[in-house]
Formats: sequence, structure tokens, C-alpha cells
Amino acid sequence: MRLQLLLLGLATAMSLFSCKGRGDIDVVATDSVADTIEVDTIPRRSVTFILGHDNSVYNRYYEMAGHYYRINADDRTDVVVDNLTSLSQVMDWLRAHPDTVNHRPYGLINLVSHGNEFVDLQMSVTPRGPRTSPETLRQALEQRLVVSPDSTLVDSLTVVFLHGCAVGQNQALLDVLAEAFGGHVTVMASKLFEYYAYLSRNRNPQSLRHYYARTWYAFHHPDSAVDNSQLVQQLKRRYPADKVRWEEGLRRRFQDNPAQIYHFSFIVPCTYEYFYAPGESMPSFNSRRKRQQWVEQNEEFRQLLAKSHVPESYFQIRFYRQVGMNDDGQSLQGLKVKARAGVICLIQPLVYTDSTGCTYAPQRPAHSDTAIFAFSH
Repeated sequence: MRLQLLLLGLATAMSLFSCKGRGDIDVVATDSVADTIEVDTIPRRSVTFILGHDNSVYNRYYEMAGHYYRINADDRTDVVVDNLTSLSQVMDWLRAHPDTVNHRPYGLINLVSHGNEFVDLQMSVTPRGPRTSPETLRQALEQRLVVSPDSTLVDSLTVVFLHGCAVGQNQALLDVLAEAFGGHVTVMASKLFEYYAYLSRNRNPQSLRHYYARTWYAFHHPDSAVDNSQLVQQLKRRYPADKVRWEEGLRRRFQDNPAQIYHFSFIVPCTYEYFYAPGESMPSFNSRRKRQQWVEQNEEFRQLLAKSHVPESYFQIRFYRQVGMNDDGQSLQGLKVKARAGVICLIQPLVYTDSTGCTYAPQRPAHSDTAIFAFSH
């Protein structure tokens, strides 16, 4: 008998999130989620959950989102909760705070979490549990670690708006989240990059705006020097139809205003663990040829790399021995394979010049636009 464990994570240098590049997008102004989803004739409460804490002074994503949903005239909610980090805690909070005035289920529930389109959300399933992915959430539902709220709290008119970059690309995640909320709600999320930025230099919270952005990716080996000219050529090959100021974006790490193209760098780590059954010998990996042969022949590991959407040639792959124990207390020999790839993400916000002359007002996509937003089935 063999015991196997597959792990895949995405870690960013600035705790940001990732997003696929898109071609030109037509954006239409809109006011609210209610433009495309049926609403109740009696007012319903709205709540925003800020499901994380900022780890970098250069990226105050959660802090700014908290200000935005408390203050912004268009998108503020009745309540903002910023002391939770897991989905199970969200469900517990909803059960503890029914609408005692109008006696209606919630209308809008915002979930704000760093995330990525390929794998998971930073929000954990339970307070000390794994990050939220389709697999971990489904397992938690089966084990009743996450208990769905009843129809007095959420129903078919409830919209759960998941804010995490490009998580709308992960249809399986939206569907299992809808199931976690009871199966009748609509879960929606953007397919584009999302972030918050100030319009004023003094960082007045009243000037915070919510932005969507197009993004593009270039890859590099994590142990090699990054050559911008080579990255430009790679980007031109990957996105031949896009006319983008690649050089400018690669030079700029931080924006002077929200309209500027810029970039951030992050590492994609993939970890594969394999434990051999008692008495089963572990092969030697003491040569480059043997390690390469193992990679070529191990389809599970290669599928794990492919899930990251990073070309395999950009991964640095290292092998480690480890020791584990089965349920009978027997010692097991194990193999741990760690792979790392470097990613450069270029970001171009969607902006326009508004009636006041502001040249970097955020465009507000229509929530009916399925090129930008995805919905649970």
C-alpha cells in the first residue's frame, strides 16, 4: 500500500493575486449587483467580510478594502466584519446575526480574500484548517466542518460576491461555494485582477476606489538573473495581438497614479510527497539523469506542475528524503519533491476620464458582462 499527498500553493512576494491576460474589453458603467440579479421589494441587509490581514506595508489590500466597503457611496455595505479568517466563521457569524428588523435573508454578502484563479483562496476553510479550494471545501462539507446557513439567512435572492483576483476563472470554486451557502445563492466573481487604490496623494479613505485590471504573465527560472529584454520578447510571443508598453511595465514596480501599468513578481511553489509502503525500497535520485527520468515518467507530478499554468521548463526541481508513519505506527520512507518557478505579472488598470477631469477614474464593468464576471451554476 502506498500513501500519497499532493500539495500545490501559490505564494507572491507582495501577497497579491494573479490573473490571466485578456484581449481588449468593452466596459459599461453600472451601479450595483442588482442590475442583473432579481431583488426583494423589502430592503435586505448587506455585509462584507474582510478575510485576512496585510503582511506588507506595500500592499494594504485588506485595510483598503475595509475602508472602501465602509465609506464608498456606491458599494458600502450595512456591516463590515474584519476579525474573521475562515469560511466556517462566516457561517457562524451569519447564524448569530439574523435580520431582526425586516426579517429577510441577506441580500449581498461580500467575501474579500487574496486568491488566485488556479488553485485556492487565502481564506481558510476552518480557523486552523487549509486554504479554501474546491477540494478542501468539499471535504469540509462532507465532514460537516462547514455548516450551511438556512433559508432564513440566505436564499435564491442572495448574492455572494467573491473578491479575489481572477477567481472567476475557477468555476469549480464558485460552484462549491454556492453549495456551502446552501445551494440556492448566486456566487459571482471577477475574471480579472481586482485591487483598491487612493485617488488622493494624502490617502484620504474617501478617495478609495475599486479597480479591475488586465494582466499578462512572463516566466523565468527562479535562480537565474531576470533579463527584461528577454521578458519583453517572451511577452510579445505569448500575446502577439496585444499592444502593451511592456518595457514601461517591467520598469515600474509601484504606481504614481492608478492609471499606470506596473508589475509585481512572485514565486509559484509546487510540492509533491510520496511515501513508500513498509518493505518497499526507495530508488536513488543521486544523479541528474535519474531525477530527470523520474520527472518524465511521473505523470501525477507533471499534472501538478501543469495545474499552475507555468511552463515546466521554468521550474527548479529539488528532491528530498523524508520519514513518515502510517496508521499502524510503522515507519515509512518518503520522497518530497519541491518545484519553484518565477513569475512576472504586468498589470494595466481599466480607467477612464470622468466628468471632473480625473484621468484615472476606475471603469465599472456591467455585472451582466460574462466576459468579466463568472457565476455559480
